[in-house]
Amino acid sequence: MNKSLLSINDLSKQEILDLIEFARNFKNDDGSFKKETLFPDKTVANVFCEPSTRTKSSFEIAAKNLGCSVVGFDASSSSIEKGESIYETVDALGLMGVDLCVLRHPDSVIRELDEYMPEMVFINGGEGSISHPTQALIDLMTIIDSKGSIDDLNIVIVGDLDHSRVTSSFVEGISNFSFNSLTFCGHPSMSSKYLDPALGRYEPDLDLAVQDADVIITLRIQHERFEEELNLDLDDYKHAYELTSERVQQARGDVIVMHPGPVNYIEISESVYQSDNSVIRNQVANGVAIRMAVLARYLSS
Repeated sequence: MNKSLLSINDLSKQEILDLIEFARNFKNDDGSFKKETLFPDKTVANVFCEPSTRTKSSFEIAAKNLGCSVVGFDASSSSIEKGESIYETVDALGLMGVDLCVLRHPDSVIRELDEYMPEMVFINGGEGSISHPTQALIDLMTIIDSKGSIDDLNIVIVGDLDHSRVTSSFVEGISNFSFNSLTFCGHPSMSSKYLDPALGRYEPDLDLAVQDADVIITLRIQHERFEEELNLDLDDYKHAYELTSERVQQARGDVIVMHPGPVNYIEISESVYQSDNSVIRNQVANGVAIRMAVLARYLSS
């Protein structure tokens, strides 16, 4: 195992399964999380240069559950706003005694930082539209929890594929497993990277894409992109691509519906979010368990 988690590709299939199993150890039978002072001498910094609620909060809770000291970091009120580079910022944190840095950044800087600071452990908390390895681990854990295995499943991903680091990392992770089918669905203007995918297939018609699906992963649609870039009518988009109860009924009866959050009810109807098929709240809870497992494993290595 590498010193840092920069990409899901850094992990073998067995390492993915081991981390998921390890994460289960941090959950109590009632769904709460174990609090064990395993790393009282370790300091974790959450360096988030893009907005985040779930990822940032779950990393902070995970670190505190493990007994770590946690340094919060808001780029908007930091020296980055005054022109300091991310390299200088993280270097300063290292000099102050930070052992592990969870980094979310709009650009691809984490690999260079990892090489630049060999003594610092880095966890990728979201890299542009490229990579989000802990979210992929959460999604794989949630599927295995619900289905017992990933083997032989029909998996559908629908939404803004081109701007989704969740999709990029999920594809990297799922490529280790023997699933039955992987279908990408979305408006063609949001799916240019997936029209002819190396793994899986593209289906522009959501009604066809969800037939016989075991897993449907929906992705957040950004309001601002409709207005600024895509020139799409929101009502027309929802008519074609919103996951509704009627569409869920075309999938398998025990289909699970997932979403990395935050949900804004463009890509998914409220009734589907509230339905028995939805495991979106499970994903949120699994986020703390997975991030406890990742922090514990990489702080120990």
